[in-house]
Amino acid sequence: MLRPAIVLVLSLLPFLAVADVCEKTFRWTEDPPYTYSATGAPQGVSGISADTVRAVLGMMGCDVSFVEMPWARALAELRIGRVDIVSGAFDTPERREFAHYAAQGSTSPNVLFMRAGDTVNTNILSFEDFLASGLSLGGQIGVNYGPEYAAAIESGVLDDRLVLVPDRTLLWQMLARGRVDAVAASYLTGLMEITRQGYGGQLLNTGIELSSAPAFFIFSKSSVEEEFVSRFNEFHRMFIASEDYKVMVNTHTIDVQRAE
Repeated sequence: MLRPAIVLVLSLLPFLAVADVCEKTFRWTEDPPYTYSATGAPQGVSGISADTVRAVLGMMGCDVSFVEMPWARALAELRIGRVDIVSGAFDTPERREFAHYAAQGSTSPNVLFMRAGDTVNTNILSFEDFLASGLSLGGQIGVNYGPEYAAAIESGVLDDRLVLVPDRTLLWQMLARGRVDAVAASYLTGLMEITRQGYGGQLLNTGIELSSAPAFFIFSKSSVEEEFVSRFNEFHRMFIASEDYKVMVNTHTIDVQRAE
């Protein structure tokens, strides 16, 4: 799975600028296809984001140390410099205060998932319709699913019908058992987890988007210099433009392609 990235690094060695030996900490969690545990992968972690940061830092002459933690804690640790890099972050003014942003983002919309065959589904064509329906919503603690979601939280319209948990696996179980009426999740992640957990055909993507904004790698201002981020951007652009990157992404998303 990692061979294309390694080949690309080797092919670029004659052109790499001399860099001090370094190691950066990268936060991960079970969030396929972006980061997930995989037997045989370096440090036991694989995924699109994991392999990308591993390849790009390798081009820069840096090692990467993977640290598993939930989203809310990851942002807190990034703020104080105990974690250097976090992936999958929306661009917000609040986060700009403590994080450098990579130049290139990636897009996988956050959408609503609901139970197949639920007759009320046909009456909900937008997130506004969902809010007006009075149905309950499940999500993860500390995750911002987009501006409409944030506005709904601020207005209080989801009070008493929003269920937040730290683990998305629990959300799929709750949705399948009728404990919540919908779950907010990344389109790619949702399809992959539903397939892997045996809910294919039972839980479906509604196509209702909460956000299609890009998500970025972010770097702690407390531990990472801006010059380092600029160099990361150069090699990141080079890597994602390569055929090897496309092969790697296809490898990680094969389950999603089969589910669609």
